[in-house]
Amino acid sequence: MMERLQDKASEGVNPFALGYENFREAMVTRLGLDRYASAELYSMAVRSGAVDVSALTRLPEREGLGEAVKQALVFPDPHLVTVKEADGVVKFTTRLHDGHEVESVVLPMLNHYTLCVSSQVGCKRGCLFCTTAKMGFVRDLTPTEILDQLYAARHKLSYPIRNIVFMGMGEPLDNFDAVSEAIGVMSDQRGFDIPLRRITVSTVGSAEGIEKLGASPISAVNLAVSVNGATDEIRSRLMPVNRKTPLKSLVETLSRYPFARKGALFAEYIVIEGVNDSPEDARALVAVLSPLAVRYNLIGFNAGPGAPFPSTCQKAVERFRDLLVHEGAYVRIRASKGRDLVAGCGQLGKKSVSSV
Repeated sequence: MMERLQDKASEGVNPFALGYENFREAMVTRLGLDRYASAELYSMAVRSGAVDVSALTRLPEREGLGEAVKQALVFPDPHLVTVKEADGVVKFTTRLHDGHEVESVVLPMLNHYTLCVSSQVGCKRGCLFCTTAKMGFVRDLTPTEILDQLYAARHKLSYPIRNIVFMGMGEPLDNFDAVSEAIGVMSDQRGFDIPLRRITVSTVGSAEGIEKLGASPISAVNLAVSVNGATDEIRSRLMPVNRKTPLKSLVETLSRYPFARKGALFAEYIVIEGVNDSPEDARALVAVLSPLAVRYNLIGFNAGPGAPFPSTCQKAVERFRDLLVHEGAYVRIRASKGRDLVAGCGQLGKKSVSSV
């Protein structure tokens, strides 16, 4: 259940850590506000990052209520350790209460901004190509810590974030409860108002996690699965999860997923030159995923410190795209944004600091 520390009588209510229903409950208990006044207050707080009591039209005319509203609310104050920008891409590092750090990335798109959020400190999945994996697993983020990344991007850095991708540090489905609660707050129309169709959850492909997501109220999010290998031999080398959920089992699980009408699986494929980009790989990949409606997203491997492979050149990615298109696949190349900041796909990962 969502943390309720902010519901204690001695503490303020953090509207960025609560969906509307929980916020309304807190406002009824503390201030006796009805649902109309609570909804207006919630929308103003979350959308603007502040409250102007004089602009609240549904607040009852009660002596001292305006000051009571100000005292009842507390706003997040994420500790941004670093903010770096290059070519429009912004990577920011947040230090958590226990000294650990997570990284998030603001990505400029053609007509909007996308925020890449983290869901864990480190990751236990051990993918060979991922910098976060080198940290090992430290701990899950709380719903509030996930939401603080969106607050920081929108209200501290002033980016009008429209889309969310859970492609930062960690495996989102290994922290399902917190991720689910955070997405519930993000998608609430009275607050952040980011529709589920603009939120993407990217997973290494755990069958258990995918089944849990499919049975949840947030199943309408976009589902992206990191495939990265057309055969069990190659995929197991790159991604240990394949030993537990091999490609055939993964496809069977995905075939039962309740995709939206005309929806499709986003198959994320990191092209590693000389490892998974041959004509045979292209044919095998399309064949193994043929039972599914698939949109392939290709991205060249981004080498971080101590990476096992060199960065993949754009021409190699384009060659593999052409091979897939020849097999009848729908393919898009994702631009490798953020390499100069070590903020590209698979490059996020900060050293954790023990609490003192």
